[in-house]
Amino acid sequence: MRATARPLSRGRSTVADGGAGAAACARLTRLTPQNARRGRSAAGRTFAPLVFAIAAFIAATSRAEPFDSGLLWRLDRPGVAPSYVFGTLHSADPRVTTLAPAVAQAFAACRSFAMEIQLSDADEALFFEATQFDDGRRLEAMLGSDVYASLRRILGDDAPGHEVLARTKPWAALLRLAAPLAASDGPTLDRMLFAAARKRRMSIFGLELPDEQIVALDAIPLETQLALLRHAIEHRSALEAQVEPTIQAWLDRDLAALSRINLASVADDPALERHQALLTRRIVDDRTALMVYRLYLPLRAGGVFVAVGAMHLHGAQGMLAQLQKQGYRLRRVY
Repeated sequence: MRATARPLSRGRSTVADGGAGAAACARLTRLTPQNARRGRSAAGRTFAPLVFAIAAFIAATSRAEPFDSGLLWRLDRPGVAPSYVFGTLHSADPRVTTLAPAVAQAFAACRSFAMEIQLSDADEALFFEATQFDDGRRLEAMLGSDVYASLRRILGDDAPGHEVLARTKPWAALLRLAAPLAASDGPTLDRMLFAAARKRRMSIFGLELPDEQIVALDAIPLETQLALLRHAIEHRSALEAQVEPTIQAWLDRDLAALSRINLASVADDPALERHQALLTRRIVDDRTALMVYRLYLPLRAGGVFVAVGAMHLHGAQGMLAQLQKQGYRLRRVY
């Protein structure tokens, strides 16, 4: 039985927070050179959550892993105030943005707020530039005319201008493809937490720099980017069908289920599994290690509320396992 929950204040930030405090996959589809310069443009609101959107295509193994369940964990170390790690879902669904009392109480007890990434408005143009090839390569030539036409057809009214889409890198096209699946007019859970932290005048810091996230995306092998993009185009209906099960798994606090939701769609394709393993290493495992590194000093001071995508918590390479190795005593709260 789930605990009675309450909604966060729906105050909106006046700056583009861009990371875990942004709309899940909303409006990268409308990103253009012009609106990339606007103070509240799509890029700034969707940056890090869109990395999670790519991660939604991952088919993880079904073997038992540490920390299979639980979204909120208390971290204790002698001599300092407790900190908390909360696994979010980058979604604006009301069932997600309504906080359980245990989560609200933990948030209220902390004086610092750590998020995946915190962007300034100036970073938005950088993000747009990072999505575009600048060396003459074109997406249509890589995908083939028929697959490229299917991509444009799926994007529909959300497709960018011809030249923008033509120069789009495969990983960025994958983000554009994922955007409509999670689009919402409301703020995501991460963004609401960010706004609440600002209202409380908490100390706020990001666990990644913009350049580091761009490097993580560009480091995905081009062959892998294209394979996963083609798979997403060809299996659009399957991706749409994953939205509700993903939300339900999160509501059930089932980290293992979140990691294996897509297993069935690629279980018979060893080549695609290999590509997904590469993707997992680049945008989940490697980024998790960086986040844990950035938390080292803040956690020593205590009183930190950490909010990162739930996929970063699960497994032997996850944030919780790494923090446990550092000597923290972990207790599941919710």
